[in-house]
Amino acid sequence: MEKATVLDRPDQIEAYRMAVFKQGIKALLIGMKINSGYTSTACRNYVAGLTGKKYPAGKKGLQLALDDLEFLIKVEAMPPAF
Repeated sequence: MEKATVLDRPDQIEAYRMAVFKQGIKALLIGMKINSGYTSTACRNYVAGLTGKKYPAGKKGLQLALDDLEFLIKVEAMPPAF
């Protein structure tokens, strides 16, 4: 049996949230609806809160939000430069 991974630091929790929203946006872009609270607006607003940018409604805005979110995830995964 595998051990469970515990995410207890704020940076770990935020990294997990970003990964979940990334997959949710991908699902919305192909027409899937995860649940009634997981809307295009909620996803765009989450990414807007991270980037400070406003995203237009519709698939164009979702795609822009996804691109920015993927960039943020890559930046977070990079080791610090000394």
